[in-house]
Amino acid sequence: MDIAAFYAVVAGVNFTLLGLWWVAVQDRVDLRDRAARRMAYVVALQFMVPGTASLVSQVAPTVTAIWRITFTLAGVAGAAGVLMVVPVLKKASSRGAAVFMLAVGFPLYLAVTLVAAVPGIHEVVSDQLTGLQTEAILFSLLVLLSVQVAWTVAMIPPPADDD
Repeated sequence: MDIAAFYAVVAGVNFTLLGLWWVAVQDRVDLRDRAARRMAYVVALQFMVPGTASLVSQVAPTVTAIWRITFTLAGVAGAAGVLMVVPVLKKASSRGAAVFMLAVGFPLYLAVTLVAAVPGIHEVVSDQLTGLQTEAILFSLLVLLSVQVAWTVAMIPPPADDD
């Protein structure tokens, strides 16, 4: 598949999922307190970060500095987002999701950062893939991760009324 077409699809998928997430959050009154809003925002970041990075990577895919800087920033932002959402997930009785994010999400975003920031490191995995192709695989996994996180957060039962 043409790499520019791939990133166009990834951007479209992420922004579509972001829109669906916003619709889901809008109907959840229990997500209006400060901690829940933070959690909902960090989940939205899981769609915004890869979507925006994919979009920017299409500007000039042959200019490696553009996608490397963009993906490095995306990886750092995603890793920070994971670290922000984990305590909130734990507090919301979603310990499994918190462990999943730390065990899978954090290393995945670090891999995005490393492949972008360290030219040639992708050859550790395969010398037949370019850095941009390796990032494409990582971004595909990020889509899966993002959907899992959104599902988990959306399925957290609303707090019981103390009436």
